[in-house]
Amino acid sequence: MNKADKLEAYKKYGVRIGTKGANKFMEKFVFKRIPNKFVIFNVKMIDERIKLGAKLLNNYKRKEVLLVSTFDEAYYAVYNFSRIMGVSVNFGRYLAGSLTNISYDNFFEPKIVFVTDPLTDRRAIKDAKRINIPVMAICNNDSSLRFIDLIIPGNNKKAESVGFILFLLANDMANDKERSVLSKITFEDFISKEISI
Repeated sequence: MNKADKLEAYKKYGVRIGTKGANKFMEKFVFKRIPNKFVIFNVKMIDERIKLGAKLLNNYKRKEVLLVSTFDEAYYAVYNFSRIMGVSVNFGRYLAGSLTNISYDNFFEPKIVFVTDPLTDRRAIKDAKRINIPVMAICNNDSSLRFIDLIIPGNNKKAESVGFILFLLANDMANDKERSVLSKITFEDFISKEISI
């Protein structure tokens, strides 16, 4: 995807629109503030952070990455990302202790946790910190950044935005086999149906 198309997609899917909440730690990612409405994130910084996130995740084996999301509307994007990239996933309700209590049926042993929203996925973040593993997160302007090791700024309240971030992340992470799968689908496929691989 060329620069112009990517910029248009960031606009179209609302990736750059953040909540109006004031978070001084997110301020460095803000390009413009619309008074009493919302903020606009710096697209270049979003892009840089997605690339940085891909590099970080590529330091781990795919099954050592746990993607956590409680965002129902982003189901297809989360499912397809985990299926194509081969990462572990906890979609929907996260049971506290899933990283620390080996007696749980859904016990995970990741080396890194990636969450789509620090607020709704806070239990996974707390578990990750208990076992001292890094956390990467898609963070909006009102997100708590406590225990987040790598921030990807962006709109984590809109399904298309979360989907587009995951789509770009997958493309930046992809090996030859994964790139082959991604080259056969569109972004609309990625966020609207289960992809067979």
